[in-house]
Amino acid sequence: MASTQATTSQTFTDPALKMAIRVPSPPPLLEALDRILADPMASMEDIGKVVQTDAGLTASLFRTLSRPVYGLRRPPETVAQAISIVGLKTVAELVKGLSIQSAIYGDSRFYPWFWERANDIARYSGAIAWKQRSVCNIFPEHAHLAALFMSCGVPILIQHIDKYEYAFTTANGYIWPDVFQEDQRFDTDHAVVGYLAARHWRLPDYVCQAVRWHQEPVNVNDKAATLVAILQTATHIYNVRTLKDDSAWARHEANALEEIGVARDGLDEFEEDVIDRAGNHCAPP
Repeated sequence: MASTQATTSQTFTDPALKMAIRVPSPPPLLEALDRILADPMASMEDIGKVVQTDAGLTASLFRTLSRPVYGLRRPPETVAQAISIVGLKTVAELVKGLSIQSAIYGDSRFYPWFWERANDIARYSGAIAWKQRSVCNIFPEHAHLAALFMSCGVPILIQHIDKYEYAFTTANGYIWPDVFQEDQRFDTDHAVVGYLAARHWRLPDYVCQAVRWHQEPVNVNDKAATLVAILQTATHIYNVRTLKDDSAWARHEANALEEIGVARDGLDEFEEDVIDRAGNHCAPP
């Protein structure tokens, strides 16, 4: 998705990283949106005007809201209408998710492949959060955001370390390798980079924590742990649906399913329901 906004960045350091990392900054559109949201006198039309300064972003927002997970009979025709239907917070968080994709891009074919994968997992995450809302108490838009940010450290690192992309590249296209091993190889941590990006973009704290620990076993009882379980389950569904390596699921399955309230013997039916609600076009190759 091409952006009409100029991209700036901020440099971060962290003990888990052996280099300074430049993280793309939120675009001016988001900063303007935050200022309006802080104004108690602002109207839906004021907010709509800001979002609609980026035609591509607005079109992407409408496409996102047309998916079954949002339960709308027809997509909205204006941003103000979208706000009146799904709420201001939902629209604002969706705009952040769409904007991060514009901010982290490049000329390589890796980037459209990466964001297609990330969006598939994000749709599954949002669908799981909606389906299990009484158990998980996680906003679907937060699950969607966490899924987009949890791996965004990968393309950011590729922009710093050329060889980091090599493990993703095959003669037949791109694959998702064991990124934990790649982090060890280059003495870095993509989850930390994603966490820094999430903090820089002012995502809710529990979303930032889930981005940081999305590869870890669920072993605590808090909101971030529930979101981690959603992300792990969504990634599993994506891997099964697209016939990708799913070996990591064995480490997470028991705790993740318990956290989101899904019985193992009902998992197959649950996965089909999530796929249907996500409205995902993704099919096995």
